[in-house]
Amino acid sequence: MKSYSRDEIRTRVIKLIHDFIPELQDAELTEDSVINTDTNIDSLSLIMLITKVESTFDIRIPRKQWTSINTLKELLDKIEELLPEK
Repeated sequence: MKSYSRDEIRTRVIKLIHDFIPELQDAELTEDSVINTDTNIDSLSLIMLITKVESTFDIRIPRKQWTSINTLKELLDKIEELLPEK
């Protein structure tokens, strides 16, 4: 299984967000960006994004934890936590 650096994870997740919300292509997303409000993503799109993140990184984020992920940083932290050790 591939290991990813924090920068690689961030780049891939931001690309996924841009794929879901093309009008954000030019927006600068930082780790402090609140995913659902700063990106104007609706709840269904957020679920689809999380599902895509899971398949991209071959991880499973427990559904009970989805509501605790608000910022891009929290999502990146969760991905890093669930990825196998490097």
